Amino acid sequence: MVSRVLFVGKVADNRKFHVSLQDQGYEVRSAEGLRATLKALADFEPQCLIVDMANASEQTVSRITRSGSRRDDKPFILLLTNHRTIPDDIVYDDFLVRPFTANKLGSKVAALLESRAGFVLRLGPITLDRRTQQVQTPNGECQLTPKQYELLDFFFQHPGEIVTRKQLMEQVWKTSYLGDTRTLDVHIRWLRECVEKDASNPVLIRTHRGQGYSLEIEGPVETVG
Repeated sequence: MVSRVLFVGKVADNRKFHVSLQDQGYEVRSAEGLRATLKALADFEPQCLIVDMANASEQTVSRITRSGSRRDDKPFILLLTNHRTIPDDIVYDDFLVRPFTANKLGSKVAALLESRAGFVLRLGPITLDRRTQQVQTPNGECQLTPKQYELLDFFFQHPGEIVTRKQLMEQVWKTSYLGDTRTLDVHIRWLRECVEKDASNPVLIRTHRGQGYSLEIEGPVETVG
């Protein structure tokens, strides 16, 4: 499968990089300006977003990178910059400081895309993408909310174990207060609706009265591509 790369910046200034990435087998598209970039993000759905900071204001780069990071497919974000100081309001995975070669850029893109395999975990019939926070089950694909994702990710770290309500509240909600854990119960129900064949009769996420919950799937957690 050909990986898609969206290059944000002036084509004339980055033509050699475009050509090099295409020669390396990537499908490359370009966009200039905020509106064109947001449209390309939606239409092209790139796996990697390269943003040339020399051609845009800090505010524009911030809006572009934040829009990319909020997408369900979460493309890797690589910044091209003239200095090593990146403003705090800009979201990115990595950056390259000029000068650099086309081969260096290609190597950086390849390393980012190859690292995605480490984000995808499989346990029995469930596959969890830790970057996109999507889960694949026999029911199909489900986009998890941040809290649902954190719950399932924690269960993946403790398969077959009883995880206490206190552990879950501390891990996901960052609190040790157990006076009202109804929000935990609600999120467990929503998570079951994603992964169980019948959420009202769960067999994967089991309740242990007075203790907590467990993810009842045998076998080791595998890292898959």
